[in-house]
Amino acid sequence: MRKLKILVTGIGITGKSTFRRKLVKELRNMGFRVEHFDADRFIELRHPADADCIMQLPKAFVNSVIYIIEDIYGPIREKAHLPIEEYDLIFYLRPALLPHLIFWLPRMIKWYQFGLYSWEPEPIGWKGTGKPKDWRNLWPIIKAFLRDMANRKKWIRADLTTISSLNHKIVESRRAKNGPRFKILL
Repeated sequence: MRKLKILVTGIGITGKSTFRRKLVKELRNMGFRVEHFDADRFIELRHPADADCIMQLPKAFVNSVIYIIEDIYGPIREKAHLPIEEYDLIFYLRPALLPHLIFWLPRMIKWYQFGLYSWEPEPIGWKGTGKPKDWRNLWPIIKAFLRDMANRKKWIRADLTTISSLNHKIVESRRAKNGPRFKILL
């Protein structure tokens, strides 16, 4: 088997990390060797299932390994970790409006509880006071939510235009009682 590079992408707060982890688990259960990378690389709120997540993309990709790379900026040439054309398959997570709102609610609560919000790639990092439950973080968290909701259609349209000629699958993500659920659309 040759090396395989899979991109997991979509706009913010759509369940990309959970989808990546589930994909890694499924492929490993099937006997494949899988390496995964989260381009966000934030350590402060790292999920336990990311303990084996590689922190930097390798200089050379090895045959017989499936690489699953989560990169919100994957479709944006100037910000992507790898050129979009290098991927063999792209999973684009696209929730409808109501599920996207539902994804945002627990995230805003978590951000408020931690006192950190809107992580951006280095050198920016986290925004916020760093003080748990600090009311000064409330308005900026709400502004981040409103900005994303106001721009979601435009961002999704731009991303889908970029990946339209490439091998891709649209993944409908929605919130369920036990966490996000995903449906790959044909």
